[in-house]
Amino acid sequence: MERVLCVGSVTTDVIVTPVDTLPPPGVLQAVRGTTTHVGGCASNAAIDLAKLGAPASLSCRVGQDSFGDFVAATVSQAGVDASGIVRDPKVSTTSSVVLVHSDGERSFLYNPGSTSSFSAQDVRDEDLQACGILFVAGAMLLSSFDGEPCAGLLRKAQQMGKFTVMDTAWDFEDRWMEKIAPSLPYLDLFMPSYEEAARLSGEKAPARIADVFFQMGAKSVIIKLGKDGAYFCEPGGDRYTLPTYRAIKPVDTTGAGDSFCAGFLCGLAQGWDYRRSGAFANAVGTHCIMEVGASTGIKPMAEILDFMARTPLE
Repeated sequence: MERVLCVGSVTTDVIVTPVDTLPPPGVLQAVRGTTTHVGGCASNAAIDLAKLGAPASLSCRVGQDSFGDFVAATVSQAGVDASGIVRDPKVSTTSSVVLVHSDGERSFLYNPGSTSSFSAQDVRDEDLQACGILFVAGAMLLSSFDGEPCAGLLRKAQQMGKFTVMDTAWDFEDRWMEKIAPSLPYLDLFMPSYEEAARLSGEKAPARIADVFFQMGAKSVIIKLGKDGAYFCEPGGDRYTLPTYRAIKPVDTTGAGDSFCAGFLCGLAQGWDYRRSGAFANAVGTHCIMEVGASTGIKPMAEILDFMARTPLE
């Protein structure tokens, strides 16, 4: 199975549940649970891949602080090669407070911290050489890496024969397409969520959204549709939607998109085609939303496949 190098955003998530309203200033409001987890698109995907049984490495930047210690220890314990994590004493580790609503949806309070300082120079040549798939995760949060630096890394990876993939996050700086346009010609696969893809493209229909990304150079596109599954556009031109397990009520949707990406890349890493990898990705994403935390619910591959065999899709 090919190794996946996950590059990009990492956070420490403080998850609070349930939070349907915020108290006014000076008022105390009780909640049921508060837990701390490693989050961020790159670290989530790397942990999920390792839990599935796929070889994964992580390249990111954290601070020389307790949150950075927590990230490094948690990632290593999950089985991820964490030797590519850069420790920077000049920044604080990126963190977020995740407010989970009763329906499983989330709101975020975000401190950009170390993720905004991540650079192309943080990615070691030995990690790039060792991988078969390069996954840039959390694009548009990577202020020092988005744009031409990211495009340069992807170009280098493709020249080395690596399969290049990108996922995005919500652009709190509101710059959007200018951050990813240079990278699209060097992507074998672009896989944003619907909300981010619509904002980037200015279109609403998944097919028209995908057309924009193809026109800008992407070789294939997957648009994550949440409870409606995902829309797939293969390199050869086939287009289709794969449904997901809508009967499963979400406990917490934190990390669901990242787990979908991990499931899909796990499939590609062992030679599966897009359809088989996509069906597996939907099942991995479903396991994510069954428990609180971005990676808590992820099981080994054999258990996910068993779930797929005995659980009908609607």
